[in-house]
Amino acid sequence: MFERIVCGVDGSEASLEAVRQADVLLADGGRLVLVAAVDLTDALHFQIAPTAVHAARHALERAEELDRQALASLDRARAELVRAADVATQEASGSPSRCLTEVAMSEGASLIVVGSHGRGDALTLGSVAMRLLHRSRCSLHIARAPAEGRWSPSRIVVGADGSPQSEAAVAAARELGARLGGEVDELTIEHHRAGHGLVVAAAGADLLVVGRRGSHGAHLLGSVSHHVARAARCSVLVVRDEPG
Repeated sequence: MFERIVCGVDGSEASLEAVRQADVLLADGGRLVLVAAVDLTDALHFQIAPTAVHAARHALERAEELDRQALASLDRARAELVRAADVATQEASGSPSRCLTEVAMSEGASLIVVGSHGRGDALTLGSVAMRLLHRSRCSLHIARAPAEGRWSPSRIVVGADGSPQSEAAVAAARELGARLGGEVDELTIEHHRAGHGLVVAAAGADLLVVGRRGSHGAHLLGSVSHHVARAARCSVLVVRDEPG
């Protein structure tokens, strides 16, 4: 599991935490791809300039600045790694969520890892993480920094509703627990406030795991994954049972 991981990098502390957690989640001998997205639409928003030449020059300078920032972010992210040996860095052009999705597809990755927020985002769930929660075709890990020290999932809480998606989540939690020496606490989702219940149960946990969608009752895991991604204080792993 998680033999190929794609991780978003933007230079923020949240993205560096994502890199550190991706390093932990990566299977032994796996491949980690660090991706810095450069959205050139920002560079094309010309400031008021006396001539078109000045406006174009500004856009070019801004694009070059974004490129330098992306390369510096990738270098800094790589320096955070401890375990990963097969590491690639990639600068991509476009919105971060689209770039990460496309790189994950081209790499055949089973997991995308991002910080809970990035540059310009509030301390709530960031826009990139939210878009990926809806759009990504593989599992998604949203990294939140531990209270202290380097992240290690010694306590893992997983929600189940009887669906194939929740079975995949439970299997992922158990495999991570076995590989990383973590204790797994499996909770059954049975009512409409299950997301709140999981968030409460995960207080003090290092990782909360849920399935991407549910087929039991009123698609409980579909709403639960959205709620816990926003509300949980710990890192959240949203497991998709198969790509597509």
